[in-house]
Amino acid sequence: MRKLNKKIYPKTSYQLLPNTYVFLDDLEKKIKKAKSCIDLQFLTFEADAIGKRVADYLFEAKLRGIQIRFIIDHFIDLFHNDYYIHRPRLNRKLQRTITNEWNNTKKLISLMAKKGVEIKRTNPLGFLRRRAFHRNHKKIVTIDSNIPKQAIAYVGGSNLSEHNASWNDFMVKMKGDMIPVLQNDFNATWKDKGVNGRIEYSDGVVMTDSPIGNHEIMPFVLNLINNSKKRVVIESPYLRGKNIWKSLIEASRHGVDVRIIVPLHNNHKRLGAPTNRSLKKLIKNGIQVYRFKENGGMTHAKALLVDNVAMFGSSNLSESLAKRLCEVSISTHNKSMVKQMQEKLYEDMKMSVLQKLS
Repeated sequence: MRKLNKKIYPKTSYQLLPNTYVFLDDLEKKIKKAKSCIDLQFLTFEADAIGKRVADYLFEAKLRGIQIRFIIDHFIDLFHNDYYIHRPRLNRKLQRTITNEWNNTKKLISLMAKKGVEIKRTNPLGFLRRRAFHRNHKKIVTIDSNIPKQAIAYVGGSNLSEHNASWNDFMVKMKGDMIPVLQNDFNATWKDKGVNGRIEYSDGVVMTDSPIGNHEIMPFVLNLINNSKKRVVIESPYLRGKNIWKSLIEASRHGVDVRIIVPLHNNHKRLGAPTNRSLKKLIKNGIQVYRFKENGGMTHAKALLVDNVAMFGSSNLSESLAKRLCEVSISTHNKSMVKQMQEKLYEDMKMSVLQKLS
């Protein structure tokens, strides 16, 4: 196992990459410049144009002698191209297509392993897929984390598949002393260790959750909202929960400008999407509800802006999902990141319709 260099990391910097394709372009450039090591972790990886593109980056890096580790969750053995693989279908052509795509992904993963990319699969489904909903939902990339001046990391909501890339989403590229924290979390996952913790760095905090133990992310979010003074803006596809609804309503009643952005057409209406009843209750209490209409009406972005604090990562800010998923989120008061988050959220509002009471 690689040991992190204890030298001082450079001043923190953040760049919000506003969609998956911008992220992939940037990732390609950084992989080509890698000098030592590349670690990637994603929930979803599929052998479509995007999966093959990333695999090609890694093959080229491996030929240069770069050490590469890739963590992929067993989610891809449940869903492919946003279809549940094991559902019986009368449409046999569609079923064959889904099964072939799944098999092609398994072949590509095997090929990566043969070419020297170390592969780790997280959270096996268990007997009769009893642990199907217990997933490792993190999206983390670190490059040259053992070379402080060279080290970069990416965290956000994007996955490595074409259907995910068709949604509204983003990643954040970072430099600074949050990188060893993220690398330690990756290393723990590689060793099959669940991590729950909150670790501060120079201008922020990294939070990690697992289904076991005390959770950090949702209590942190609720505390931010409960202590808000001027504004709360949240964007999430699966924003849901009695406690977060209560905190948002109380903030609105105390004069805080509260806005949420959720999909107009959610990809999983029955698996955690906010209900129309809940959204109407928020509107009745003065909260502005925006329904994202571009990208087929689907936003997969996970973002929070409270006063002058920005938060991003893999967490959907859903109380029910928080009990089942491993997550990573970052909160920072860095002025540049707060400004970029504000610009992203307000741009997404422009691409949304304001829901009215009917």
